[in-house]
Amino acid sequence: MKKPAIELEIYHKLSETNSQEWDDISNGQPFQSYQWYAYGEKVLTESGDLPHYLMLHRDGKPIARAAFWWISNEPLPIPSLPLRKALESFQRRWPLLICRSPLANISGLILPEAPLRGACLELITQSAQQELRRRHGSFMMFDFLEISQVNWPDWPAEFQSITVADPGTQLEAQWDDFEGYLAWSSKKNRRNYKHILSLADKSGLDLTYRDSVSDMEATLSLIRNVERKHRSAPNPWFRSMLDHMHMIDSNWLEVHQGQKLVGCLLLLRDGQTQYATAIGLAEDSHDVYLLLLFTALQIACEKKVKRIRLGSGAYEAKRRLGFELEFNNSVYFYSPNPILRLAGRLF
Repeated sequence: MKKPAIELEIYHKLSETNSQEWDDISNGQPFQSYQWYAYGEKVLTESGDLPHYLMLHRDGKPIARAAFWWISNEPLPIPSLPLRKALESFQRRWPLLICRSPLANISGLILPEAPLRGACLELITQSAQQELRRRHGSFMMFDFLEISQVNWPDWPAEFQSITVADPGTQLEAQWDDFEGYLAWSSKKNRRNYKHILSLADKSGLDLTYRDSVSDMEATLSLIRNVERKHRSAPNPWFRSMLDHMHMIDSNWLEVHQGQKLVGCLLLLRDGQTQYATAIGLAEDSHDVYLLLLFTALQIACEKKVKRIRLGSGAYEAKRRLGFELEFNNSVYFYSPNPILRLAGRLF
């Protein structure tokens, strides 16, 4: 008896897809839900970054998905400002086709187990290569891949893999409440928490939860401070992320000293995972940073999430809080241009 064929469908808007099928494929994985993608699509399309969704069915049932984005303003992890500016101009002319879950530093590729995995990946990569050529894109990428995904034997031979710097950080929740977290953590960390609370009180730091940003320009200025400190390219999506955070389960934290905004942090949740992003700090604000991180942990406990993610950077401070590296910083890429394929290996 002939096996049912795998059918591939292409969508250019989330609203064209079936929300129940979307969530069936996601199967509770963090930052893969229909609601999350509705938020991500709203944010990215405001910047002109358009989605290209591939969904695969077999015997009428959804079995796989790849969420691609046409990105023309990717913040590149390149310290050299002149080189970064040149590459930014290049990608505006020849955009990138990237498979990822939007805004969350997580892969947008969901496949079944072998043996179906190989057939699905082949269909996805062939279709995406056709789209890349049709729109004269420069590179197709599958980023934020975990080690298990990198080691699949099914990747086409024309794809190349690289490991980029700065993996994210995560902490598996092992406690019922914040007091349980403090008891689980080190004695030094518990002392540090009490010290931060005391310093915040003496310094007149006022931390508040808000439904919206109180001062967008001041907020973005603090976020740019952090990006400059870490020599990171400015994230083009933060303003829109903050404008539309009501679309997703979220908290916005602000720290004021008197009337002055000195710290901020956005907490986003999906699939029992909390992700911290859009960190903003005034100069010499290490205590404010730790106050925000401890508060993020407290909120995660209150929300009963299973995993807490803090992104990359400041590894020593996060390690003391109990966080470990995610090891999701691998990329598979392809370009139809042999010169670009060589250049991709150099970065």
